[in-house]
Amino acid sequence: MASIRKRGSSYLIVVSMGYDYNGKRIKPQQKTVHPPEELTPRQVEKWLNEQAVLFERDCRHTPQPVQQLTLAKYIDLRLTDIAPGKLAKSTIRRDRQDIERILPALGHYKLTELRPEHFRNFYAELRKVIRPDTKKPLSEYTIEGVHATLCSILSDAVEGGFLSHNPAWRTYRYAGRKCEKKIADEGDSLIYEFHGLPVPETPGDFAFGCSILNPGKIGDEYYFTKGHFHTLLETGEVYYCLKGHGYMLLENPEGDWSAQEMHAGEAVYVPPRYAHRSINVSPDEQLITFFVYRADAGHDYGTIETKGYRKLLVERDGQPAIIDNPNWK
Repeated sequence: MASIRKRGSSYLIVVSMGYDYNGKRIKPQQKTVHPPEELTPRQVEKWLNEQAVLFERDCRHTPQPVQQLTLAKYIDLRLTDIAPGKLAKSTIRRDRQDIERILPALGHYKLTELRPEHFRNFYAELRKVIRPDTKKPLSEYTIEGVHATLCSILSDAVEGGFLSHNPAWRTYRYAGRKCEKKIADEGDSLIYEFHGLPVPETPGDFAFGCSILNPGKIGDEYYFTKGHFHTLLETGEVYYCLKGHGYMLLENPEGDWSAQEMHAGEAVYVPPRYAHRSINVSPDEQLITFFVYRADAGHDYGTIETKGYRKLLVERDGQPAIIDNPNWK
């Protein structure tokens, strides 16, 4: 965040630029401004804050010199100095698996040389890879996960001043939509869907959208969304219930959990470090929620897919009840 210092009749705006690849502090950016003389003290304060925001935005969108810094070198820096303080251990382990696929194809590129076509070509080549254990191509879910890891890595590079924008943003396109539509047409139930507008996956932007969860149960367990941690574990999220009756099931890596009830017109806050999933307990009404979170937070679905949730929400005597998950790992 920019700081403002008064110097006589002028003001000095200072923006911290963080640290370079070698851990040395980058020289802060400075700018001297002179408020218009006709402004009142309150107007001067507002004008200065506006100038500080604009100057900081200009500084953040001007990449710092990175010389010969390659993607491979930056990934090494991130794993050593950045990821341990931002990501869950399980996310770092999963990221390392994706990185083993990323480095041979893209590691030699300088960060500033990376272009959207590099990523599109990379995903196309991944679809040709045959897994030695199954003798089948990599799943689209795996390729989407590699894309998410790349976006997270390069978002950190933007935040650190190494790039002005994320070159991997919107370079992935799911290759199996026709197959999914055919399965749905054959009678599979649609449990939930998401709708959102594409936004830059960069620090300072917000991602937002709408979740629609249909009513129903499988056995005695209510319909629920897949659930996820954020790749940037220290990320909070807000959900606002537009329609219906449901719960937000929360749990963190340390084992703390809670179930927050939702009704139309109520908001639920998901704290940092918590996995979360929506659950519709209405017998006949959709659960519709609006959500918003930092755009570069990413999603970690793999941890929940592997371990499951500690708790389940089921129907008991016509009412929602929380029970232990017998299959939790």
